[in-house]
Amino acid sequence: MFKVLSKVFLVVAFFGASLSWSQDDEGARNAVISMVDAFRTEIVEDKEILAQDPKLLEERVNAILEKIINFDDFSKKVMGKYYRRASPEQRVRFASVTKDTLLQTYGSSLLELDADRINVLPLGPQGRGRETKVDVDFQMESGGLLNITFHMQDTKEGDWVLSNIVINNINFGQTFRKQFAVMMEQNKNDIESAIGAWQKSLAKKT
Repeated sequence: MFKVLSKVFLVVAFFGASLSWSQDDEGARNAVISMVDAFRTEIVEDKEILAQDPKLLEERVNAILEKIINFDDFSKKVMGKYYRRASPEQRVRFASVTKDTLLQTYGSSLLELDADRINVLPLGPQGRGRETKVDVDFQMESGGLLNITFHMQDTKEGDWVLSNIVINNINFGQTFRKQFAVMMEQNKNDIESAIGAWQKSLAKKT
């Protein structure tokens, strides 16, 4: 099950808190609805075609996610305190490795969803920070149910972007950040070696 969860979304980083929600939060829910609708029409409904064409699948997933995910910002959060130590070239490489691998992983897992059984739930209690949590239930064709909480954050431009994801209570933002920190320790704080280990680790989930 954890392998399936890891394949489903594998993106981004961090935090949320207590109560209350405003009408403005509906913008976050609407952004998630648009993304989910795109998954349904552009990916799941064409699964038979896309299963035979990995390159086309990756292109379609990228077209959807680039509208709602800033991979450079995601990579910065995953690298955590090590980001400042990385050279500009290493930052770019880390972001590229993360994006390319996650697109491949994410796309293959989307083909396992039931297009007719994806439900964006009404907003629940929210935190006082900038994030809004949007819950979506995804039914797998195999019969399993995934509850995914999308943590959305509004930008200065008024758009909503994905800042973290929690799948069946597993916080992937925190998990990824801890995983990269462990890789830094295992590679004697050598960023170049840690990036290589990070690439191999993500590739294992495809």
